[in-house]
Amino acid sequence: MNIAIIYHSMSGNTEEVASLIESTHHRRGDTVVRYDADRVGYREAQSLASFDLVYFGSYTWADGILPDEMKDTFRLVLKELNVPIRQAAVFGTGDKMFVHFCRAVDEMAYHLSKYGIPLAGELLKIEQSPRNQPFNVQHWAERMAQHVEEGVMHHVDSENQIIVAQTS
Repeated sequence: MNIAIIYHSMSGNTEEVASLIESTHHRRGDTVVRYDADRVGYREAQSLASFDLVYFGSYTWADGILPDEMKDTFRLVLKELNVPIRQAAVFGTGDKMFVHFCRAVDEMAYHLSKYGIPLAGELLKIEQSPRNQPFNVQHWAERMAQHVEEGVMHHVDSENQIIVAQTS
């Protein structure tokens, strides 16, 4: 399978999740391309149509805001170019001390569904860092790959998510 991972990270937590997803797909023998959202231009955006699965990941800024870099990427991919992405998966990191924990994940899933992009499975929300529970991210990425291979598609709703809490 051909996999693309587009993410944006400020503290490194979301980048760690992207790395775990990438290593999971490499172990499966998949081809993986990884982009930081602020480096996605027209060429990279248009190439997303050629991937079997595109992951989108971001942290949630402040009290529930999707960072500008991801907003710009979504605007380019979905609105300006209307890239026909086969299937997408959405992940993100956040902090439960904020009222809108990982709201950026919900926002990304909403925009993908609004533009008719099917989701491969449940949303992944991670409390801060995946360091203490990398197997949860790896198992999630495995499920996303299996769903794509089996042709399974999901609808976005509040019940359709996994939350991984950080343990000390």
